[in-house]
Amino acid sequence: MIVRLTRFARRILVAVAYSVGGAVVTLVIVGVVYLEARPELDVWHLADLDEEFTEASGVDSFAAYLALEERLFAQLHAQVYAKVPASGQRSINRYDGNSLSDPESWSPNWNRSFELTAATPKAGVLLLHGMSDSPYSLRALGETLNAAGATVVGMRLPGHGTAPSGLVEVTWQDMAAAVRLAMRHLATQVAERPLYIVGYSTGAALAVNYALATLDDGALPKVARMILLSPAIGVSGAAAFAV
Repeated sequence: MIVRLTRFARRILVAVAYSVGGAVVTLVIVGVVYLEARPELDVWHLADLDEEFTEASGVDSFAAYLALEERLFAQLHAQVYAKVPASGQRSINRYDGNSLSDPESWSPNWNRSFELTAATPKAGVLLLHGMSDSPYSLRALGETLNAAGATVVGMRLPGHGTAPSGLVEVTWQDMAAAVRLAMRHLATQVAERPLYIVGYSTGAALAVNYALATLDDGALPKVARMILLSPAIGVSGAAAFAV
């Protein structure tokens, strides 16, 4: 009886093993077919834009950042816009120069960093957009603040506003370095006036990171206030005891 049960158990195990093996093979085949059926990557997915700002760029001023950005967008034109095939030239393709959604067709191009100056600034405001976003998302707020007397910088964070491939190698340290650069610039523009940061999503996390960095680095301009919109930050439940 025990021998029969052992043989039966072995048959069950073999059947299960074949079933699992068959399922794995089927999933692999389905996965390969799915991957092969996907469309080829477009030029904007493959572009290698090496004129992007990084922490190690050696860029130490907002003017130099803008100059580097100019070279970056020239590279974008050469590697993407100029190489979009006829099949990709559509009215909703932002990389088609005749497209309705091409940001280059608008003036200014809000995908780039911008500065709105005030003759006698009451404050300096840095606008930080979110991940995979661009300065465009906060431009209306920036224009409103500028009309109220603030000098406003809308910073295009590294890796953004160009092509999806720009986000492949960018690090948070690169973005944090850009924030420090922008804040130093704002401080020189508004003298002793207060400095504010408006951060959206990832921009809000960068704002908090910068504010904390000023506690350790006295050379960084201090932040008077921060406005965090849908901040991409997490707060421990234990923080409730901080009060």
